[in-house]
Amino acid sequence: MIRKKANALIQQMQKEGLTLALAESMTCGLAAAKLSSCIGVSDVLLASIVCYTPKAKIQLLQVKQATIRSFTCESAEVTRQMAENLSERIAGDVYAAITGLASSDGSETKEKPVGTVFYAIRYQGRTYDFRKVFHGTPLEIKKKAVIELYGLILKLIKK
Repeated sequence: MIRKKANALIQQMQKEGLTLALAESMTCGLAAAKLSSCIGVSDVLLASIVCYTPKAKIQLLQVKQATIRSFTCESAEVTRQMAENLSERIAGDVYAAITGLASSDGSETKEKPVGTVFYAIRYQGRTYDFRKVFHGTPLEIKKKAVIELYGLILKLIKK
């Protein structure tokens, strides 16, 4: 399923003449890795930054420390800053960021349980925010999160 969705994303982005940059936290590069086996990826994928820790988010993507303190590292607000700041560093078309909780070592709460994933996609000067909750093992959650990311990007670029 993940390979099929990755191929569909690469093919659609090639068709539209679009490029992609990723900022990954909880998926630790899984989204970029799955795209890398697709024919045509070199036409589409510009970069993927893995910034797992708060320090990396601050240093690599200039996420504000105050935002992390106020909302936690796994939040819509941090994910939005990741996507928007990525768009200021790399010239491209689509910028996607992903954070979340694949296991119980993060900032989970009753309102934000393990399996919660935040997405921010910047496209055509606008940032779109999404939140999903998945169930399963940490690896299953990460795979589901990546499949969802590809689907969200596809929906946005097909508008």
